[in-house]
Amino acid sequence: MNHRFKTLLLLLIASFVSVSFFYWSYPSWSNLVPIPFVNGDLIQSENAVSGMTTFNAPKYRPLDYATPKSHEIVILLASDGHTSNGNGASFFQECIDNRIAYAKEHNYAFEFVNVSSMPIPPVWAKMPAILATMDKYPQAKWIWWLDQDAIIMNKKLSLQDHLLSKKALRRSLLRNQHYLNNQDATETHLVTPSEYSDADLDKVGLIISRDLNGLNAGSFFVRVNPIMRMFVDVWSDKAYRENKVSENEQSLLGYLMKNHPEMASYVGFVPQKMINSYDASEDVQRYTQGDLLIHFAGCWVENRCERIWRQYYDEMKLNWNL
Repeated sequence: MNHRFKTLLLLLIASFVSVSFFYWSYPSWSNLVPIPFVNGDLIQSENAVSGMTTFNAPKYRPLDYATPKSHEIVILLASDGHTSNGNGASFFQECIDNRIAYAKEHNYAFEFVNVSSMPIPPVWAKMPAILATMDKYPQAKWIWWLDQDAIIMNKKLSLQDHLLSKKALRRSLLRNQHYLNNQDATETHLVTPSEYSDADLDKVGLIISRDLNGLNAGSFFVRVNPIMRMFVDVWSDKAYRENKVSENEQSLLGYLMKNHPEMASYVGFVPQKMINSYDASEDVQRYTQGDLLIHFAGCWVENRCERIWRQYYDEMKLNWNL
């Protein structure tokens, strides 16, 4: 073996060792860790809590090039079977059927958490349910929280194309928006970026909208990572509830954003009609055909929950051929 060949061989070996070390040690490659699937079925974490039911488990699709991939998205509902003021029991199963059909259409996970046994009011159970879902789906990228009193109306609209891809998120996030307004705060200097860089987009961990009264937590998206786990953990701290800092989870979110600017910096706002349309008269929030969903927030005030649920659910069934 001549000297030149020996030198070339040593260089090749050194290059292989260097690349291997880089591959296994550099943290940005962590997304290449194999997803826990066996024979195409999702293997869930052993950390799952009691009271959780998987109504749709996604399949691993090797040719899924979407970002995030479909099996990395979890739709979450946590409920005791009722909505505000004791409504909702009669259409609980229809809510489940609606979410299953949408999850199957796009290969998303759909998880239900029964909060009946939790020693807290259901409105405060959202955050513990999100934390439990993060434990059960450690490979997930996003969790979509959607209240029981909402119907997904656009079956063909994928969450990646609509909102969660970097391109869609850049297009959708509102710029130069005060983080707090109306019931959330009256004065604040905190505003969202005037332009979202790639780093800004990667930082956004909570995507939510506001109605005419302020933040509404009936439909929002949480990124699954350690920072957002800490965020949700703080949001769920029982001390805020026990000391009556806020009356519900969405007003507490406003309180945290007002008093902890670093937490606010992880929040991104989108137009209400993108993720939280209402049966309302105002154009900025009124559901129109093609919107992702309709949320019946406040329907109990005029005792019309059953009527409008039936109206829109029947429309959805007809369009989806259910």
